[in-house]
Amino acid sequence: MCQFCHQHGEGKKWYLQAKNYSEELLFENGRVQFIKDFVRKAAARRASRVEEKLRKAMKAPAWLRRLVFWSEERKYREDHFGQVVPLEDVKQVLDLANSIVRVPCVCRKSTTRKTSTEFCFGLGIDPGKLEGMEEIFRKSFRPGPEVKLFDKVTPEEAFDLHRSFEKKGLVHTIWTFKTPFIGGICNCDRSDCLAMLGNRYNFNVFFRAEYVARTNPEACTGCGACLSRCQFGAVGYSVLNRKAFIDPLRCYGCGICRGACEFQAIRLIPRGDDSLAGKLW
Repeated sequence: MCQFCHQHGEGKKWYLQAKNYSEELLFENGRVQFIKDFVRKAAARRASRVEEKLRKAMKAPAWLRRLVFWSEERKYREDHFGQVVPLEDVKQVLDLANSIVRVPCVCRKSTTRKTSTEFCFGLGIDPGKLEGMEEIFRKSFRPGPEVKLFDKVTPEEAFDLHRSFEKKGLVHTIWTFKTPFIGGICNCDRSDCLAMLGNRYNFNVFFRAEYVARTNPEACTGCGACLSRCQFGAVGYSVLNRKAFIDPLRCYGCGICRGACEFQAIRLIPRGDDSLAGKLW
C-alpha cells in the first residue's frame, strides 16, 4: 500500500477513512487559511512557467535533479498531494464527503486561462463552512456571470458525472490540503493537468492507484480500442500475438482502459499482487 495508507489509514486505504474528511480536521492547523492561500496562488500560476522550470531542471545532472525533485516531493506530501483512484473507489469517496460542490479547476485555468467548473469538486470546502471562500474564488478566477460557483451536488449526482468523465478518458484523482485532510477530487487530462505535466518530467505529486490493470489474453480480440485511452502510456499491442498488453511498470491503475473494452478483457487487481508493480508508487 502507499505511504499514506500506513501513515493515515492504519494499513488500509487512507482515502476511505472518514476521519480524513472530518470538519474537525478541516479546522485544525491553519488548514482553512492554507486552502484560501492555495486558491489565490494557483489561480495566478501559468502552466508555461511551470514547464519552463521543469525543462531547466532536465539540463541539470541526473543525480542533482533527482535530489531536488525528491526534496520538493516531500514538501508536497505534507501540504498538497494526490492519488489516482478508480471509479469504484470514487463512489466510496463521495459517500464519505461531508459536502460536495463544483469548483473551478486551477490546472485548466493555468493552461487555458479559462474558468471551468466542469471537472473539479470540493469535498467539505463549500462557502457555507468557510467564510469568504466564494469571494476568494471570484476574485481569483473572475468567472463570467454565467459561471455558477459552488454548485452543490449529491453523491449520486457527482458519481454520475464521474462516470461521464470516465467515458471521456479522464483520470480521477483525490487531493489533500495539509495532509491528511482530503478536500478535492479532480478529473485529469494529460493535456491540461499540472500534476500530470510534472509526471512527464518524473516530478511526482500524486501516488499511483492501489491497483494495477491486467489483460485477459483469452478475452482480448486485439481490437486496439484501449490503446488510445491510457494517459500514462502503459497499454501496448503485440503484433505477433495480436493482443493488447499492459506494462505494470507504467500502469497507474486508473482503470480508464476498461471502459474502452467491449469484451471485458481488462480488470484491476490489487497493486500488491503484481510482482513488478507491488512496491511502485
